[in-house]
Parts: sequence; C-alpha cells; structure tokens
Amino acid sequence: MATKPPTYFLITTPLPYVTHVEINRPSKLNAFHEPMWLELKTIFDNLSHSPDVRAIILSGAGDKAFTAGLDVQAASQDGVLAQQSGESDIARKAQAIKRHVVEFQDCIQSIEKCEKRMFSPPLSVTAQVDRGEIAANSLWYIQR
Repeated sequence: MATKPPTYFLITTPLPYVTHVEINRPSKLNAFHEPMWLELKTIFDNLSHSPDVRAIILSGAGDKAFTAGLDVQAASQDGVLAQQSGESDIARKAQAIKRHVVEFQDCIQSIEKCEKRMFSPPLSVTAQVDRGEIAANSLWYIQR
C-alpha cells in the first residue's frame, strides 16, 4: 500500500542517504497548525527508521522565514484554543488544552528523537540544498 505524499512538506533526496525535508507553507511563513504538526511527526518517525537515510536537512520554503512557529490564527479559530460552546467547566477546558499541548510537543520532539543526523542550513543557502551543495559539503558528518 502506497503512502500518501505529504501536504505541507516537500521531501527530496539530493544525494544518496541524504533526505531534504522542506516545510512548505510559505504563504503563512511556514507556521504550524494541527494537520501540519501531525504530518511532521509521521515524516520524522518514518525517516528515523529508514535504512535509506543517514542524514536529514530541514529547511523552510520561502525567503522570509524558516518557520513562524504556531499558527495562532488557525489555533484560535479551529483548534483547542477556539471558544468551545456548551463547555462551562474551566477544569475540563484546561485539561483539554493540556492534552493538546502535550500532543503538539510530542510531534515537535519527533525531530529531536530522530536517530539520524540533522542539518538546518541558513535561510540564504537553502536553494543550494536541491543542487546537493549543502549535503556535499556536509557529507563527512553523515554516519556510515
């Protein structure tokens, strides 16, 4: 069964054993919303266990930002921070927000827990990634 291609990330292989993961939501400065961070976890969990990957380059699309972090607008409109009609118990609201934050942190920590070497080039040189220049200059870091 084929896996569905990512919606918010571009994944390429500029060199053997090197995978480039590009956050691809430049219109929102690559800000993360819930479907995006869930996709991030899936990507990094899969790459962490892949025998075809020894190093990962993480970059952001666009020329303004690597990532703006959390998409606060989306979180306040659709996410757990949105006003919940009918729920008046503040403790239940707080518990729901806590569960959501822990889930978000787990997704972001998938990068930290990844068993492969990570590189995040400066914004000005991310165009070089697709040509393999960054990876070629960093090959001595890659685990054999």
